[in-house]
Amino acid sequence: MRESRMLAFCSISALDRSVAEAAALARRTGCDGLEVTARAPHLDPAAGPGAARDAGRAVRGEGLSVVAYGSYLGRFGQASPEIARREVALAAALGAPLLRVWAEPLEGPEGGFDTVVTLLRAAAEAAAGEGITVVVERHVGSHADTPPRIRHLFDAIDRPNVALNYQVLDFLPPDEIALQPADAQHLASLARYFHLKNYRPNPEPGGRLLPGASLADGALDYRAILSAALAAGYAGPLTIEFLAMDPRPVEEKLAADVAFVRGLLAEAGAA
Repeated sequence: MRESRMLAFCSISALDRSVAEAAALARRTGCDGLEVTARAPHLDPAAGPGAARDAGRAVRGEGLSVVAYGSYLGRFGQASPEIARREVALAAALGAPLLRVWAEPLEGPEGGFDTVVTLLRAAAEAAAGEGITVVVERHVGSHADTPPRIRHLFDAIDRPNVALNYQVLDFLPPDEIALQPADAQHLASLARYFHLKNYRPNPEPGGRLLPGASLADGALDYRAILSAALAAGYAGPLTIEFLAMDPRPVEEKLAADVAFVRGLLAEAGAA
């Protein structure tokens, strides 16, 4: 694997500053791109395509690519085909090749599975005309959590521009930590996007992992996880989503995570 793979930062971890300042932060710490989050002050979906174009120009003005638009389609009541088409239009205005969406349960039989399929199919059909891939973020309790449920969802949507936004499932029990490299290897063929974030051990015996660790020092072994995914053929962007919950400045925490991932990619390339 080449060390020059796209490495990005998710702007959700820098909502204390403008999207241009978030892009500058990512550039200074060695990132190649930014995922623009659908939250003010970065991009309020209600602000329309003009605001999205401005956000895209701000990111590219810092020398970065817009790697993805982090929408909340499928969550917070955003579950209509009209909203799907709105989010696709915003991704296109941003210049984002990937539209991140959700497959959260809705009211109705089987957690509204058919409604979720209809929603994500509408997004995929609108996105196809813009050359955009719809990536479904993986979350525990969603229709995209376990490998069988992910495959069932994608088979039902049945559109070529729908893929997985892979990430290790949140709030894992500690006895599943060692299984994550195999999990990444198993799902790599379905993924076109990859979120990186690590977790802290739970002080309660047997307690589920807690958010907020660095990529290098958390409970998850990202050396093994990334090696497994890359060996299985994952070839998309890698995006650092959440940072460690410690008193270091954001720039220091992000720079450390970037250096760690760059090191892993260099090791993979040498291997």
